[in-house]
Amino acid sequence: MHSFISCMIEYMVPFSKWLFIIPALLLVAGILFEQYSRWQLEKTAFSGKTFVEINGKPLHYVKKGQGNCTVVFQSGMGSSYAIWQEIQDSIAQNAVTIAYDRNGLMLSEATSTQVTNDQVAEELQLLLDKTNCPKPYILVGHSMAGIYSRPFIKKNEKDIAGIVFVEASNPQQIKKASPELLQALRPPPRWLIKFAVSTGVYRILYSFIPLSPEIPMHHPLHLLEKDFFYRSCNKILEELANDELNFKDAEKYTSFGNLPLTVITGTSEIRYAAIKDTAVRNEYRQWVDKMQHDLLNLSANSCLVKAPNSGHMVQINDGALITLEIRSMLK
Repeated sequence: MHSFISCMIEYMVPFSKWLFIIPALLLVAGILFEQYSRWQLEKTAFSGKTFVEINGKPLHYVKKGQGNCTVVFQSGMGSSYAIWQEIQDSIAQNAVTIAYDRNGLMLSEATSTQVTNDQVAEELQLLLDKTNCPKPYILVGHSMAGIYSRPFIKKNEKDIAGIVFVEASNPQQIKKASPELLQALRPPPRWLIKFAVSTGVYRILYSFIPLSPEIPMHHPLHLLEKDFFYRSCNKILEELANDELNFKDAEKYTSFGNLPLTVITGTSEIRYAAIKDTAVRNEYRQWVDKMQHDLLNLSANSCLVKAPNSGHMVQINDGALITLEIRSMLK
């Protein structure tokens, strides 16, 4: 019996080394593939794009249209100008419009400044001043922009004609969620995200599956985010690390006075599809509804608009609703 086992071990030894060699080769191949993909993308990525220097680094922006006011599009955590493209093109027929990548995201270079509400507000102010965007402003913010924009709104209240919050974050949302819901919504570990990005796994994976059930794979946003996520990854992780600090800071901005405020919220069940636990899914539904309704208290002149075809990504399937609300503020 012992001789049989010894023979089996002796037979398997030459093959066991491949258990280490093959994964190592795949890892090296993935890293080389990722580096080559980045090199190819960056040969043309910046051609024809517009930049302005903010805090010593080039910040990418898209400005379109003419008029005597500016519609300012602000993206959520880790997102880019691209999520607003179709809506911006439509609104640019009637007003000056500007969308941009915050520092460290997509085509904008990162600064060493910590991501805070005040820092984002200052960056936006410099962008609008340096690009000669006319006042008044109509602010259109998605997701975390509902937090980041608050110092800017307070400082520029007299120069703001209206605000459209699209699935905007609420400063109370972490405090009002159960540990079970927070666990269900928690992103993967930082090390895993960075590993997937650096080894090409992220790029390969999302060449075959959608980034979100709300974004079709053929949509330009999917392609851009898949291709350029490596440029945004570190800043996204930084934003995630600072989100509780920024939620706490945003709590002090409790009123926008009488500024016109539209809160647009997605009501499609697609948002909850990935939550398998019935109790957590029901809590999630009620939590979203309460957090969005509470935002109405920011202004005495507010209204709620429901986007029936959308979860969080209203720009993709209910963009016309956002366009309609912006147009009503332009009148």
